[in-house]
Amino acid sequence: MRRYKTWGGLVALFIAGLLVASCGRGAGKIDEGTADTTEHIGSQQTADIPEIEIPAAWAYGDAQDLATLTASADAVFRGRVVALKGQHAAIPQSGAQTGAPAPRWADFPVSQFELHVEKVVFGPLSPGSTTTFEQVGGVQNRPDGTQVRLVLEKDELVEPGDQYLFFAKIREDGVLEAAPFARMKVSGDGRLSAGKGWAHLNALEQLSRMSVENAEGEISAAAGH
Repeated sequence: MRRYKTWGGLVALFIAGLLVASCGRGAGKIDEGTADTTEHIGSQQTADIPEIEIPAAWAYGDAQDLATLTASADAVFRGRVVALKGQHAAIPQSGAQTGAPAPRWADFPVSQFELHVEKVVFGPLSPGSTTTFEQVGGVQNRPDGTQVRLVLEKDELVEPGDQYLFFAKIREDGVLEAAPFARMKVSGDGRLSAGKGWAHLNALEQLSRMSVENAEGEISAAAGH
């Protein structure tokens, strides 16, 4: 396994600051990433493209218990990832300040996925509808013409074809976002599993002991529905 020296320090600081501000309210509960990055091979989305994992710090206080995680979400629903729709830069050129030098992380990729909403626990979504989920990370072209997939530490990109239980935030433009500890994969037999590195959190540990149907009932009760 080859190790990379990453240029992503500035990217990580920016992304970490953004995520600490927007994805968790738990002061003092910061998960610090390591300084190195690792190459992985293979993905349903980008087969045979090496992957670099960018160190990131996460505020994960929202997952301290199920009630807090539920209250942090604008919508909780079960959805299936249909396809990768495309990606854009973290700061599109149209949003950059005229004449100002672009930050080094400005072209960090952000992926957009089409989701099929299958069951809604609560929130302004409709079963059977489609919506857009956005996640930091994606494929970037390097100066030598090769490609690399950049992802944040402990934030594996969702996979087309897989089903997840989302505790989602809804932006003003209608696009959905969810921190890596605010989504759980649903297996073929209806069991829930947390993403890599998050199974120890109280809310996710509790949910992982349930079927998705039972979990949805507990979430609905926690939300007062």
